[in-house]
Amino acid sequence: QGMLDRMVDGLATGWVNASNFKVALFGIEIFSALVSRLQDRFKSQIGTALPSLIDRLGDAKDQVREQDQSLLLKIMEQAATPQYVWERILGGFKHKNFRSREGVCLCLIATLNSHGAHSLTLSKIVPHICNLLGDPNSQVRDAAINSLVEIYRHVGERVRTDLHKKGLPQSRLNVIFAKFDDVQKSGNMILSSTDKNFDDEDSVDGNRPSSASSASSKVLTSRRPVGVATGRRLAGVGSKSTSVNTAAGAVDEDDFIRGFEEVPIVQIYSNRDLEESINKIREILSDDKHDWEQRVTALKKIRSLIMGGAAEYESFFQHLRLLDGALKLSAKDLRSQVVREACLTLGYLSSVLGNRFDHGAESIMPTLFNLVPNSAKIMATSGVATIRLIIRNTHFPRLIPIISSNCASKSVAVRRRSFEFLDRLLQEWQTHSLEKHVGLLAETIKKGIHDADSEARVEARKVYWDFHGHFSREADILFNSLEPSYQKALQSHLKNSDSIVSLPQSDRSSSSSQESLNRPLSTKRSPTGGSSVSRGRVRSRRQSAGSTTSIASTPADTRGRSRAKVVSQSQRSRSANPAGAGSRSSSPGKLLGSTYSGMSTGAQRVAVVQPSSEKRSKIPRSQGCSREASPNRLGLDRYGLGQAGRLPASVNAMRVLNTSTEVEAAVADALLLGDSRSKKKPVRRRYEPYGMYSDDDANSDASSACSERSYGSRNGGIPHYLRQTEDVAEVLNHCASSNWSERKEGLVGLQNLLKSQRTLSRVELKRLCEIFTRMFADPHSKRVFSMFLETLVDFIIIHKEDLQDWLFVLLTQLLKKMGADL
Repeated sequence: QGMLDRMVDGLATGWVNASNFKVALFGIEIFSALVSRLQDRFKSQIGTALPSLIDRLGDAKDQVREQDQSLLLKIMEQAATPQYVWERILGGFKHKNFRSREGVCLCLIATLNSHGAHSLTLSKIVPHICNLLGDPNSQVRDAAINSLVEIYRHVGERVRTDLHKKGLPQSRLNVIFAKFDDVQKSGNMILSSTDKNFDDEDSVDGNRPSSASSASSKVLTSRRPVGVATGRRLAGVGSKSTSVNTAAGAVDEDDFIRGFEEVPIVQIYSNRDLEESINKIREILSDDKHDWEQRVTALKKIRSLIMGGAAEYESFFQHLRLLDGALKLSAKDLRSQVVREACLTLGYLSSVLGNRFDHGAESIMPTLFNLVPNSAKIMATSGVATIRLIIRNTHFPRLIPIISSNCASKSVAVRRRSFEFLDRLLQEWQTHSLEKHVGLLAETIKKGIHDADSEARVEARKVYWDFHGHFSREADILFNSLEPSYQKALQSHLKNSDSIVSLPQSDRSSSSSQESLNRPLSTKRSPTGGSSVSRGRVRSRRQSAGSTTSIASTPADTRGRSRAKVVSQSQRSRSANPAGAGSRSSSPGKLLGSTYSGMSTGAQRVAVVQPSSEKRSKIPRSQGCSREASPNRLGLDRYGLGQAGRLPASVNAMRVLNTSTEVEAAVADALLLGDSRSKKKPVRRRYEPYGMYSDDDANSDASSACSERSYGSRNGGIPHYLRQTEDVAEVLNHCASSNWSERKEGLVGLQNLLKSQRTLSRVELKRLCEIFTRMFADPHSKRVFSMFLETLVDFIIIHKEDLQDWLFVLLTQLLKKMGADL
């Protein structure tokens, strides 16, 4: 497509506009061949080619003019509708070359003879012809009169009536009417009983425009103004006209995007022009007694005004607010065509204006939801497509309560769609836009998970995991408040999806278990049964809510207790299956120590000793500060995961990944023994093999992501690499804190980590990018923000190769800060 754009542009400027007429003829011939070959795919190139072709209508050589006119007619026949082409030719009536002005009139006559009057909206063309009746060149005046005569042949006496209203000099009218009479007497009239293209209803204001108003507010140009950034990108999505979709069939976002710019381009010269145009539109749309075609035209006029640069005027948004009621009325209309055009216009407003359309979006959203259960497919799908476009382009927090309220609708269709919209909203909006309604979102998701409709429940589960990506702590609390059956349904949904989102965890785990994948493991897989079992576990199951962490604490560790309240009940220690509990202890190459190193926050570490040979009672009992779950809690004993709560959180993070490329990519970052990539990144070499790995069996054990004992402390202490991961997790926790003193500590710690050339894993990178994005939106002092920027510089220098996906967000936030006072 890009090559075609360049070729058409080169032909238009270098060939068709060449001074040598033979070169110009060759250019026109090549264009003709392109139209024949591309057919309607050439439609997207018409805007590029037309200015040069209009220029050639005024060429000194008759041969060039004739070929040029033939090409224009061919474009109308094969590439686009005559109306589409003429909306872009109208600027030729004011061309500086008199021959071009004359040529446009001759082209109109040829179009009427080829396609008839029904193919054009003649009421929009006549004012331009009337202007040419006073042209200084006699040839142009004659061509204009001949054009009016040709229109009269096709339309009849309505032209005579209209010209009386134009304020033309009586002497000139007498000449024109005399020619009308001659045509009528000759019997050459070509009247179409179904032709409505010259009726008053076609004018936006109900009255055909006078010559003065047409000169000031309806000057159409062949090139699109650059003022409002919609660009040719939207128009080029598809080449079919939106008239194809006027049947009672479904429409989608692509259909809407294709139809956005299928309107005449109106240029606005002043605030007064804008005000008059919008007042006329509001008057028509506010009265449902107006003809429906008139209302459709008025809705299209709104898009025309925006394409003409209306949004650049300060008063536009005030006028737009006044249109809210009229747009609501149009969206409630009984005619599907009016509803579709209203939805299309609303989608266009959101796409072009973005967050500046916030008030209009909030106002119209309830009306759009009323369309969703409509039995007319075109109405229902138009409403759905518009809501999707608004969610994508207008990130306004007050839309969330409207969508949430519809999640409790009596209509099943509305509930399903509402959760689908929430899913899209959580995927596309940034976290700071959602923070005001965290509680409402959680409550809505909870209701959706309990919904009577199975499809609505599936959508609600999707929404939950999107919500978890923004607010993991609140999502964990919500998870823990659910009944076990609903928890299992959520887990199985994640298991069947491709997401790498971890399941609910405690506060401690949310920082360390996901981000701590950089540890010395061997790339060599053990052929023993133990390793194959552990690999099977990763394949067969996402980690349960409890397997990510349950941390042993002392009575004095009140922070640990508060965290434990958030942890799922399934995190309590193992159930009563001694065989399952000890099944891994006999694996070959197992680390000899039977001590599990449980990690608390930072400095507090407590070792919990549990001999594997101990027989457990089936009755849950308390053991100091640790707790035991009910015997049948999720049956974790079958998978050897009963003691996951005692493992370091970073070990359990390895369990929540899918297999295939995602696991391989994540583990590849963690495997540093013999990793070929470590040669390319020397900063990772500081993770050298430790003496504790003295044989291949031990290494193969370490490679098992689900092995419980392979991460135990052989020498009774916590290895250096685990402390490093713990430090990173603690730093990230501080950075994510809402307390600025803690956040400041986190930034200092992060600076030290980065200066020591400590590289972060992919999961750590993702979380840190999310934290940085939130920091831009949070209130802060200059001192702390300057420290944040310094840290950001170090972060970008070290991880520049891994930040490509985040650069857009980063640059956007930096540009916003440049334009705001700190």
